[in-house]
Amino acid sequence: MIKAFGKKAGLFASAMALLLVAFTALAQRADGNINGDASPGDKVYVSNTGTGLKRETVAGEDGKYRFRALPLGTYQVKIVRGEENVLNAIVTLRPGGTARPPTPEASASEAGGDSAPAPAPPAGG
Repeated sequence: MIKAFGKKAGLFASAMALLLVAFTALAQRADGNINGDASPGDKVYVSNTGTGLKRETVAGEDGKYRFRALPLGTYQVKIVRGEENVLNAIVTLRPGGTARPPTPEASASEAGGDSAPAPAPPAGG
């Protein structure tokens, strides 16, 4: 009876050790994400400054963009609206983390205005 108990305890301990190793491996992910906000239709480019890995996407109708499962490292994030570069930022991905670059300002037409400059205030007031 003692031998049977010893075998079961050993089997249980082995199973627990295997589960611990599996969960530890999952917790130490070797990738990360870059998510952010831009204007709908903006082109978003990321480039790993160490490896040269490049990805690109277009911001969705809600202005959101996502790059998933990127290798860890430092990335340059560039957002282009039409022909204008509206953001250059550097972010660092950490294991299992999500980097969020700054949000570029909306253009005047998206903010409800027009692209003409504001009139000067009246002189002598």
